[in-house]
Amino acid sequence: MILSQTTACASKFGDEEAIRLIAQAGFDAVDFDMSNLRNEKGILLSPDYQKYITALCDEAKRNNVFFNQGHALGSFRHPDREVARRVLVERNIRALEIAGLMGIKTLVIHPIGTGDYIGNEQCFFEENLKYFQSLLPYAYKHGVKLACENMWCVDKKKGVRLGSVCSNPYEHAYYVDAVADPMLVACLDVGHSSLSGREAQDCIRVLGKRLGALHIHDNDYLDDMHTLPGLSEMNWDEITKALAEIEYEGDFTLETDSFFDSLCTVEETQCGLKLAELIGRKLIYNIEQYKSAGK
Repeated sequence: MILSQTTACASKFGDEEAIRLIAQAGFDAVDFDMSNLRNEKGILLSPDYQKYITALCDEAKRNNVFFNQGHALGSFRHPDREVARRVLVERNIRALEIAGLMGIKTLVIHPIGTGDYIGNEQCFFEENLKYFQSLLPYAYKHGVKLACENMWCVDKKKGVRLGSVCSNPYEHAYYVDAVADPMLVACLDVGHSSLSGREAQDCIRVLGKRLGALHIHDNDYLDDMHTLPGLSEMNWDEITKALAEIEYEGDFTLETDSFFDSLCTVEETQCGLKLAELIGRKLIYNIEQYKSAGK
């Protein structure tokens, strides 16, 4: 099973240095964070974006890693909701082109959803169905699968986390089934599951073969901590057991970027990434052991 880490964990040093650090820690592959697409003056929207992507691919090749997964722009804020939706589609069409150039096979995309999700589930479903269908031609053009991620939101009055689009694993499965195209799969963010009052292992079992990508990190069921597995409250024995039960065949991607926020130097980040790699390998080993025991 491929082990990868998001570039967001070391983005403060620049994308090229993040690739080097992830490779030096022993990861097989790199998950490329495209949040730069939010910035109208950012490199990914500049005339030189293809040249920049080529340089990143060259850096990955020099360090014997590849790009297995990416994260498209999750949302775009604008006073006019229609403008926000249009810009989001346009920029994620660019994200799919970038993913194709990088050889990325799976691009994680947030479904459209906000804090007013509850009570408007059908409206969001219809909007997201159109959203994903509008991106499918570009997914085929660039040879990149779309991976719909489960979300959460905040009840601003109560100050608590709630489920949002696809937080219910049955709804998540319904989204994938409704699009009914092999270029759309489910991405389970295990930390988002717990924030929504769900156990990641239960979501895994419901999604089954629809599950094509993972965001792996830990939290305390209260905050979106994005820390290393084993440093908070989630049950990693049950999560790895569930992945084995469904015979998960995708990659194992760590999205533990917040763990690295307090690591200020390259040397500290190197140590943190090596720890992350060791934890990731242990969890993959556990999955394989459970698979063997079940045969």
